[in-house]
Amino acid sequence: RSGTATGGVRRLCPAEVRGFEAREDRVVLELADGESLSARLLVAADGAASPLRDMAGIATRGRDYAQRAVVAHVVTERPHEATAWQRFLPTGPLALLPLADGRSSVVWSLPEGEAQRVLALDDAAFMDALGIASDFRLGRVVGTTRRAAFPLKLQLAETYQSDRFVLLGDAAHAVHPLAGQGVNLGLRDVAELRDTLRAARDAGRDIGAEHVLRRYARRRRSADTLDARGFDALARIYAWQSPPLVAARGLGVRLLDRLTPLKRRIAAHAAGL
Repeated sequence: RSGTATGGVRRLCPAEVRGFEAREDRVVLELADGESLSARLLVAADGAASPLRDMAGIATRGRDYAQRAVVAHVVTERPHEATAWQRFLPTGPLALLPLADGRSSVVWSLPEGEAQRVLALDDAAFMDALGIASDFRLGRVVGTTRRAAFPLKLQLAETYQSDRFVLLGDAAHAVHPLAGQGVNLGLRDVAELRDTLRAARDAGRDIGAEHVLRRYARRRRSADTLDARGFDALARIYAWQSPPLVAARGLGVRLLDRLTPLKRRIAAHAAGL
C-alpha cells in the first residue's frame, strides 16, 4: 500500500473509495485522496446503499415497504429492566430496545407521510406522541435525542461474492426491523466469514481465492434469503387490516405462545443458537 504512517498507525477514517481492481493475487483500492491500498480480500460492510457493492456490479432485488423507521434514544420514567418491548400498531410496529446506559432505543415504523409528521414535531410533542403510541409501557418519555429516519425495504444482493470481494451485513441484505434481526444476520455473516477464512488459512490456501469465497457466499445467501423472506411474511401479516384477518392473526399468535417447544426453537434460531 502507498502513503505514510506515523508511529506505525495510518489514519484511514474518514476516507472514500473511488474504485477498486481485483488482480491475480490481491485487490487494489483507489482512495479519493489519490492514495491506494491493497489486500488479499476486500470485505464490503458499508450499509444498505453500499457504494462498494455498486462498484462490484452486484445487483439487488426486493421490495419497498413505503415506510420509514423513525429512530431516537429516549429516557423514560420507569427503567427498561434490560427488556425489549414491541407494540404492533395499525401504522406499523414500535420497538423500545434497552441500552446499557439506561436509555431506550426507539425504532418506530411509520408510513412515509406519518414519519415526516413525527420528524417535524418538537421534542415535547414527540415525547407525548411516543408515550401514547407505546401505551406508556415505560411510563412517560422524559428525554430524547434528535430524531432520524431511514427507509424500510427488503433488499437482497444477487450474489455475496466477486473476485477477491465479499459482502456482509446490510450491504448484503436489508430486512424489515419488526423482528429485530438485522444485526443478528450481520453477526452470522461475520461468524461464517471468520470460520471460512480461518479454515482456508489453516489449510494454507489463499483466503481471497474464488472457491474459498464461494463457500461463504453460498451458505450465507441461502440462510439470509430464508430468514429475510420469513420476516417479509411477518411484515405482510401484521399489515392486515381486515377484522377477520386480524382475528386470525391474533389466534395464531396465541397458539404459538402456548406451543412452548416451537416457541423456544424459534427463539433459539433468532439468537443464532
